[in-house]
Amino acid sequence: MKKFEQERMEYIETRLLWGEGLTARGVGDAFDLSRPVAQKSIDTYRRMFPDQMAYDASKKCHVATSDFKSRFIKPDPLKFLDYLRGETLVGYYKEEREWSDFEVEDVGLKLRHKLDFKIVKRIFSALQHKQTLFIEYKKKELELGEPTERVISPNHLVFAENRYHVRAYCHLRHQFRDFVLSRIGYADVSSDEEWIPSDEDREWNERVTLSFRPNPVLPQSVQQAILCNYDTEASGIWCINCRKAMAYYIKKALMTPDKKFKKPLWVSATQEAG
Repeated sequence: MKKFEQERMEYIETRLLWGEGLTARGVGDAFDLSRPVAQKSIDTYRRMFPDQMAYDASKKCHVATSDFKSRFIKPDPLKFLDYLRGETLVGYYKEEREWSDFEVEDVGLKLRHKLDFKIVKRIFSALQHKQTLFIEYKKKELELGEPTERVISPNHLVFAENRYHVRAYCHLRHQFRDFVLSRIGYADVSSDEEWIPSDEDREWNERVTLSFRPNPVLPQSVQQAILCNYDTEASGIWCINCRKAMAYYIKKALMTPDKKFKKPLWVSATQEAG
C-alpha cells in the first residue's frame, strides 16, 4: 500500500473510532480530494474490512460497528491525545504532514499515567458536542483519595506536568478548573446543568507575561549556566507570555526548589529570592 493510501486509511479509522462519523466530504477536505476520489478511498476501506463500518442514514455518515477493530491506528487514548498534541506541534513548524525520518527518544513517555479508553472518548465527544458531563474525580488531597461527584462543562485539553488535563467549568465549585484525566474514574453525559463555554473563563482568555531571573543566591557560575539554556533578555530576565490559567504550571516548574541546591533555580524578577 502506498503511503498516501495508508494515510487515508488512518484518517478513516480515526474518524470512525474518535470522531462522530465518516463522510466523503470529510476525507476530501482532509486530503484536498474531489468527492469521487474521496468516496473511492472509503469504498476501498470497506472492501478490505467489510464489517468495520455501516452507513447511518439519520446521521448521513458512516459509523463504526460494534465489531470495529482498528488496523492502521492504535486504539489507545494516551497515544491518541499524543497524536493530537504532535499534530499541533507540527503545525507550529510546517503546513505539510509528518516527514521526518528521525526518532526522538522521549523519556517522559515512560513516566505517563494510564488513561481509560471509554472515559477519554466520552470527554472528547463532550468537547466536540459542547455537552456537560457527570464525573467521579479523585483529588489527591482528599483523605484516602475518595472520589467526589460533580458536573463539569469541558472546554479545552491541556498538557502540563507530563499529563493531560481537561479545562472545564465545575458546576460544584462554580468556577473553571483543570481536571487531570487520569483521576477521572467515571464520566457520562449529564442533562442536569447547561453547558458553559470558556467565553466566561477570564483566566483562560486573559494573557499575562511572567518574568523570571536566576536565583541570585546561587553561585554566579550556576546562574550563567542557567541563562545559557533559555532565550533570555540581555538583562538576564526570562519573559514568558501565557494564558493566565497556565501561569500556575510555569511557576511551579521553575520555582520548585532544586534537589541539589535546595533552592529554586529561578525566582520572580519582581520579587526577592527566598
